[in-house]
Amino acid sequence: MTDPGVEIPVHSPSLLPAVALLTLALWVLCGFLLYQAIVERNALTAAKSAQDQPLQQAQQVKAQLTALATATAKLAGQGHVGAKQIIEGMQREGITVKP
Repeated sequence: MTDPGVEIPVHSPSLLPAVALLTLALWVLCGFLLYQAIVERNALTAAKSAQDQPLQQAQQVKAQLTALATATAKLAGQGHVGAKQIIEGMQREGITVKP
């Protein structure tokens, strides 16, 4: 069988393939995460731009409503009966109007 005086060469396993595979896996993971971040950023940008026009319309309606309520309050201050009723109704609903 084997002679006790003969040494058998022992080959240590190389770590290079394992490290290379691990490095490749990390690069693939980083690339995938970057791709996902770009896709999500594009989706958020699209959602924000879709909300811009309705937001501007809401601000315009709010400005018109404020102007209308202020004008009604001024009329009520001048003694207009219908305007007084409208302002009283708004106050009952918890809406305060500054003339």
